[in-house]
Amino acid sequence: MAIPAGTGSLVRVTRRIALLTALLVVAGACNRSAEPEPVTTLSLPSTSEATTTTTQTLTETTSTGDDIDDFDVVVRSDSEDGPEVWVLVDPGNYSDVDLESLIVRLIESEDGLYEAHVFDDPEALVAARIPEADRTPEEQALVDAHYLVSLVDGSIVRFQGPFAEFGEYVFGS
Repeated sequence: MAIPAGTGSLVRVTRRIALLTALLVVAGACNRSAEPEPVTTLSLPSTSEATTTTTQTLTETTSTGDDIDDFDVVVRSDSEDGPEVWVLVDPGNYSDVDLESLIVRLIESEDGLYEAHVFDDPEALVAARIPEADRTPEEQALVDAHYLVSLVDGSIVRFQGPFAEFGEYVFGS
C-alpha cells in the first residue's frame, strides 16, 4: 500500500501505537495462558491534497508473523557506552512488530544496553562481525539477507536487510 505524501506523522503515530501495543502484549504475556493475539481496529484520519478529510480504517494485530519466543545472545561485550549484544533467532516469518518486541525485551533485560544486532542465520552473524571493508561478496550477501534489526546508540531502532524498508526510529520518542 503506497503512503500518500504528507502522512509522515500518521506513519509515526501508527508505529508508536504498534510499539505501545507490543509493549503491552509483552508485559501481559507473563500473566496470560496461550490465547490468540488480540486484534485492534484503529480509525485514523487521512487527508488528501484538497484538504478533504476521510476516515481510513487500519486493522492492526500485535504480531502478523511468528512470535520470537526464544533467542540466543551469542556475543556479549562491554564498550565505554554500555553493553553490546549479538543475537541469533530461529529463521521465521517475522513482522516488524515482532522484531520491535524483541528489541524491547532486550532493552528490558540488559541494563544500559547500547547496541543489539539480531540475525536469523549463524553464518551471517559471524560475517557481520567482520569489518565491512574486509567481507567477501558472499559474506556481505549473507549479512544483507539475514541481518534483521539493530539497536544503535542506545536508542535508535534500525531495521536491516529484508526489513530495511521500515527504516529507523528513536526508541521512546
